[in-house]
Amino acid sequence: MDPKDRSLQIFFALTIMKYAKGISLFIITLLISIVLSNFFLLNNYIISPAFFCIMVGLLVGNLVTFSKHTNQLISFILTNVLKVGIALLGIGLSIHELFKYGLSSVLLIIINILLVFAILILLGKCFKISKNLIILIFMGTSICGVTAIAATSTIIKSNQHDTGYAVGVVTVFGLIAVVAYPYMAHYMFNGNDINAGIFLGAAIHDTAQVSAAGLIYQETFSSPVALEASMTTKLLRNSFLIILIPLLTYFYDRKKTKNKSSIVKFFPFFVLGFISLSLARTTGDIFIINTNYHLYWENLIMMIKIASKYMILISMVALGLQIKISSFKKIGLKPLLVGFVAAISVGLSSLIYLN
Repeated sequence: MDPKDRSLQIFFALTIMKYAKGISLFIITLLISIVLSNFFLLNNYIISPAFFCIMVGLLVGNLVTFSKHTNQLISFILTNVLKVGIALLGIGLSIHELFKYGLSSVLLIIINILLVFAILILLGKCFKISKNLIILIFMGTSICGVTAIAATSTIIKSNQHDTGYAVGVVTVFGLIAVVAYPYMAHYMFNGNDINAGIFLGAAIHDTAQVSAAGLIYQETFSSPVALEASMTTKLLRNSFLIILIPLLTYFYDRKKTKNKSSIVKFFPFFVLGFISLSLARTTGDIFIINTNYHLYWENLIMMIKIASKYMILISMVALGLQIKISSFKKIGLKPLLVGFVAAISVGLSSLIYLN
């Protein structure tokens, strides 16, 4: 055997051993979630596996102390696997549907950005909360959760406390929205799945949270279109980073080189993957669907959808595992109140607009 091949085999074996506990934890949690979902389904209660993935993960994450390698695995899944899973969702949409959902939601996104900004500036003055914390909560609430907070913190040079508070606020209210909004949306929109999906994508903070809520809605109410509409709306929201990051950089008088690196580092490039797969779906439907290869094409689409679903479910396990309830105690009442008002404002604004 070639010494290089032998070295590679040893490297991969050692890597698998390092992450074996973490991988086992993810697989067991996912299987428990699916079993629980099926158990409730047999008793005529439809509860998505995504809900159980978060809840079981949250329970385990607050009872068990993880090794460094397991924490690295959690971070890798939320940073990479989730993005691939979301990008693969694009295979379920034609370009026509993609633009239809996007055009329906772009004005709503702009309204929410302006509304949240105005409300948070006012609340910041009333409660005498630091300008940096207000900006971080604004970006996390109106754009894309933790990613937007991370991008903004590098520009405004916020301290660790403000960044941690903003992440905590977005996490706690986003988690509440994941649990409540899918059921509320179905009721409030009278089964209009497109509007329900747009609502989820516009009113919930983080990309991981929106994908969880969309998957819960899809599996509870048998509506793939709601998941597609929610993710299209959320990815469009994420794209507003490319406008707001340079604006923040300008107002904080940063150098152009740092401006460029901020955009490249934090721009959600999986949006481009989502659009590319939507283009592939449209092209395939035009040129393959009426040929002898249509069954292969349909099977390929189905396999990609299944892969996407399980990547998102695994990411929901990671989302639950990373949430530490003890960290919420450190946030304080004022930031929590500000975050609550911002979250409610986005939800009500989206509800009124779509109705």
